[in-house]
Amino acid sequence: MKIKNKFLLVLYLIFLISIMCGCGLSINQDQNENSNKKNMYDSNDKIVQEDNNNTYVTCKSNIKNNEIEMKYGGFSGIDTICFLEVKEDTEITFDYDSTVDNGKFKAVLINPKNEVETILEGTEQSSKTIKLTKGKYRFRNVGANADGKIRISVSSNSDVKITKDKKQ
Repeated sequence: MKIKNKFLLVLYLIFLISIMCGCGLSINQDQNENSNKKNMYDSNDKIVQEDNNNTYVTCKSNIKNNEIEMKYGGFSGIDTICFLEVKEDTEITFDYDSTVDNGKFKAVLINPKNEVETILEGTEQSSKTIKLTKGKYRFRNVGANADGKIRISVSSNSDVKITKDKKQ
């Protein structure tokens, strides 16, 4: 084999190996990221953090008139669905219907002191009443490779403002 052909063969092999190594690293990073999102499920320290860190394969959601409807697929991580601003101490009731077809799913409420209150977990149809103090709350979904749907309506005997945006 000529020197030129050997040189081109070596360059080709180096190029091929570098591409294969790069793809392997990317796959491992994706797997590690998904694994980290699944590990968030049981970590209140991660759930209370301000940032959303999630992945959906599919997601359709609608929030209006104090009602949340959502259908999700391949959901892993933490997603802030809405914010609640409570003007005075009150009680709030969550009526919900949750169906989880695969994976793990829960909905939580985070109070102004960054304490986590689980509203529902898994497949459930029920209601939950919670006492709230004045302040801003975050309503979040937490999932680990979850597929399913949820409907939640929120009612209160006093002024509770529900918004999608934290700044409103």
